[in-house]
Amino acid sequence: MKICIAIEKFDPAVGGAERYCWDLAHYLAGRGHRVAVVCMHAANGLASSITVRRVRPLKFPQGLRHLSFALLHRQVARGMPDYIHFGVGNTFFMDIYQPHGGVHKAWFERDSLRTAPSIRPCLRLLKRLSLKDMVQRGLEWWTFKMTRPRVIAISEMVARDIRDLFGYPQERIRLIPNGIDQVKFSPDKRAKRREVRERIGLKDGEFVFVFVANNLALKGFHVLLEACRRIDPRHFKVLVIGPASGKDQAEAQRLDGTVVFGGRATDLEYIYPACDCLVHPSYYDACSLVVLEALASGIPVITTSANGAGMFVGGSGRVIPPADPDALAHAMREACSGKVVLSQAVVFKDQDAVFAEVEAYMLSGGEA
Repeated sequence: MKICIAIEKFDPAVGGAERYCWDLAHYLAGRGHRVAVVCMHAANGLASSITVRRVRPLKFPQGLRHLSFALLHRQVARGMPDYIHFGVGNTFFMDIYQPHGGVHKAWFERDSLRTAPSIRPCLRLLKRLSLKDMVQRGLEWWTFKMTRPRVIAISEMVARDIRDLFGYPQERIRLIPNGIDQVKFSPDKRAKRREVRERIGLKDGEFVFVFVANNLALKGFHVLLEACRRIDPRHFKVLVIGPASGKDQAEAQRLDGTVVFGGRATDLEYIYPACDCLVHPSYYDACSLVVLEALASGIPVITTSANGAGMFVGGSGRVIPPADPDALAHAMREACSGKVVLSQAVVFKDQDAVFAEVEAYMLSGGEA
């Protein structure tokens, strides 16, 4: 089988979709398939069996970068008629589409909750008039109305959004949720709990929430701070893993040492089990990998109904409305009191099992 994967940045260090495509390409190449990647940038360390076709889209502004990449990808892909074309976003020529970042139309509605209700209509209008939003809406509309590829949805929420917002037929959507490396992320890593806490400056007996994000604002950092303000006394710490601005840190200082900034981390598999609960009050997530990683590491999760990974939480945490600091504060109080626990085995697939299902779907010609 010949597969062509389209993604702007073929680099596992950039983000979740990029890591997914990198791992999927190597999995398929390892299975003996012929794999090509159309991208504008590829990281080092690529397997020799994977062919990279680099294109040079306009770099600025971002909207034109997305549009020019989509057009250049179409030009290259049309010259590869014997390949199965797989895309994850910012393209409109594909046989199988996996919107790894979710549905732009749904994201737009939920992301607007970040702004105050009094100015929300004005900001929504300004965002609608931005070139980036116009391009992404246009590419998404063309994909679902004109290209009409087979779709791999990585969560029930994404599948529902595609059906409801575009009237897309259920028979063209296959639910294949994200998987996780359950050897890397395991409760066994709890053996280093004390060592990890000492390194970060956390006491052994403290209840610690962990918040993991590259984009703090999108993942609900300010909702988290507001929830913390509504809890008194605060007999807990919040460990923030990810890049935090000076403004973010200054705002957190008002909570009298409740928030601890750990910066970027390369050993999350040890950090999760060193904490007691993941708090992830995201405004929008197609299927957050950090939720799966935390659950696999043996800690409960508090997240929102705007996160597709909420389908895995079940009795192992709380799923609350987005942009609701009162609901978040209540869930955090319950966690500290022991009412939010990892109460059952969480059932999700290993990453290779997920890739095997994607491979089978490709081999079947996209038939369910």
